[in-house]
Amino acid sequence: MVLVVLVGLVGLGLTLPTGAGSTAAAAGSRTSAPILAADYFGTASPINVWGSDTSGAAATFAQMKADGFNTVGLVLPWGDFEPGLTPVRFNQSAFAQLDQLIGIARSQHLGVILRLSYDWDVDPADQLAWGARFAVLGSNPAVYQAWLSYISKVHQNVARFANVRLGYLSWEDYWLPVEGAQQITSTPQQIALASSSGYRQWLRGAYSLSRVSSMYGTHFATWAAVPTPSYTSPSFRLMYQFDDWLLVHKLFDPAAKRFPGLELEARVDVDPVYGGSQVVGSYSHADTFRLPGAKFVGTYFSPYMGDPSSAHSETASEALAGLGSTLSHVSAQSGGRPLFIFEFEIVSNTPVVASDPSLSPTQVSSFVQQAEPALHQYTNGYALFTYRDFNLSPVDNPSFSSGLGGWSAQGPVSTGTEPDGSSYASLGTGASLTQTVPPNRLTLSGSDPVTVSMQAMAPAGSAPIELQLGNAPARTVTAGGTWQTLSVTVPQAELGNGALVIRAGSAVRVSAVQLYGFTQQSDLYSTTGTPESAVASMTGLNEQLAAAGTSK
Repeated sequence: MVLVVLVGLVGLGLTLPTGAGSTAAAAGSRTSAPILAADYFGTASPINVWGSDTSGAAATFAQMKADGFNTVGLVLPWGDFEPGLTPVRFNQSAFAQLDQLIGIARSQHLGVILRLSYDWDVDPADQLAWGARFAVLGSNPAVYQAWLSYISKVHQNVARFANVRLGYLSWEDYWLPVEGAQQITSTPQQIALASSSGYRQWLRGAYSLSRVSSMYGTHFATWAAVPTPSYTSPSFRLMYQFDDWLLVHKLFDPAAKRFPGLELEARVDVDPVYGGSQVVGSYSHADTFRLPGAKFVGTYFSPYMGDPSSAHSETASEALAGLGSTLSHVSAQSGGRPLFIFEFEIVSNTPVVASDPSLSPTQVSSFVQQAEPALHQYTNGYALFTYRDFNLSPVDNPSFSSGLGGWSAQGPVSTGTEPDGSSYASLGTGASLTQTVPPNRLTLSGSDPVTVSMQAMAPAGSAPIELQLGNAPARTVTAGGTWQTLSVTVPQAELGNGALVIRAGSAVRVSAVQLYGFTQQSDLYSTTGTPESAVASMTGLNEQLAAAGTSK
């Protein structure tokens, strides 16, 4: 996921044109029952799931199965599992947690699919944190070899689990060079990015310097003078071409040798090509749709994709038309190969796409109920992006399942677990915990004001707790004798240095610490697990797809 784009966002750039692929290619025949997956993020979000409390996984997986899902989706951030690059250092705790979740799924006869090398995580112990390692993956040999080691290590770890159905890479996690080139305008920055991203090295192998000069419309005397192209120039299609090459030849092909059966979630949107302020063409990434060894063409879908309407609120019939158009187009472009939707979103409430068409809340169930024919015709299943709503919070190790990792403690502080396996931090009188959230992660907090919340309880029956964030004044909440959610709101203008401080007035236990201004909706279950409006229709869809897959 690109740094400036919130988790789960798909459909950057142009959506597929209305009616694209209306002459459908013959859909690929299904060779097995469809994969019906739902992504699981513990009690947190994709960016901090591996530091969250996953003690409730067994109950959640059982609910998934009751709702007709046969597979659990997990994201495996590169940084969380391999925090050290030179030398390589793996996080054995994360691997143990992964083993545990796969084992729980196996005990409930559920499969598992793994999104490998997810680019977002909030572990402060990362060497080249967050997107920094992805920014140089195409040019730094040591970082690249560490990435290959990560792929190999994950496969070695999961190969013994027969219920791991596949692993996949997503184009979103490697879009950073394109995103960077779209945003910068100064020549020195463009020249630097051409080197650090590996773009110039690729360009030298693909074209002569005179040919590059012709495509840029300017003369370059040396390769060192070649920058990344301007986003408003037709030559920017070279940046798309480079990213496709990087994804397929430098990443997917070598990774597939280390992780047999690897799949790819390809970029199926058509990107605009500009000539100044005017769109003068488009770039299709169809070359990534047919990869040796891949069973599926991996795709994604959100209701605004292929939507022919100009209205903000779309109907179920309009979203269904977009679904059919998108799947038909990708199927035609791939020669009729079977598709798999790795990110199936039925709700698009991400702020970045707030101005795009979205399903009216009253239309969601109707859309889901009628999606089976298109899904059955073109796909081998889907993975629902988020089974439960989640608050997008950048707090690392929010439930202290990794001890005090990511936190600074003052005074008597320890960690423990409840009889149900849930984890917590225990603070004595006057003790405090502090975690500083870097500025680039504070931007994830979303709308103004932001909410600081946590689960807390006082063994003695009552305890005051001070919560302070950045430059904001401390706010006091009171914990009772049982676990409950306590929260305060803070204006974004007061976030300051991003230091989150929890101070105990007397003995208290805390867990599930969050800092957020945005909640990703699923329309299946709330953040607390309460059923929402689309549960019945999704269960019905799964039953239809399972029955149709068995009979196909």
